[in-house]
Amino acid sequence: MATATKKLKAAESIYDREKDYSVEEAFGILKKLPSAKFDESVDMSLRLGVDPKHADQMVRGAIVLPHGIGKAVRVAVFAKGEKDREARDAGADVVGAEDLVEKIQGGFMDFDSTIATPDLMGQVGRLGKVLGPRGPCPTRSSAP
Repeated sequence: MATATKKLKAAESIYDREKDYSVEEAFGILKKLPSAKFDESVDMSLRLGVDPKHADQMVRGAIVLPHGIGKAVRVAVFAKGEKDREARDAGADVVGAEDLVEKIQGGFMDFDSTIATPDLMGQVGRLGKVLGPRGPCPTRSSAP
């Protein structure tokens, strides 16, 4: 068995492996731990006490992290009219309707994620074979 480094020994002295910590306590301990020379990440497992076999106990959702995910995401928005202007004001990188659909069918993929207003989902649905394998399938939104 390898010997523990000074940093590992210091880290292990801060917390108890046998104790369960609240989220607040755990993040407080994380901030006290010695840092590394690379970008660190944290994995968190939570016991929610639900049975996913039951439809009414499924847990789904998305959260917005307070400081983002660490990289700039380029967003394409399928909207027209007033929603087009709102998307541009909100900072969307690419905004369009039928013209954007045609552009993507022609090979344009200079974005990471897409959002579509409900009135354009029918046209955007034709892009499923293009967007689906790559990952940026649209999210339906009433306001971009």
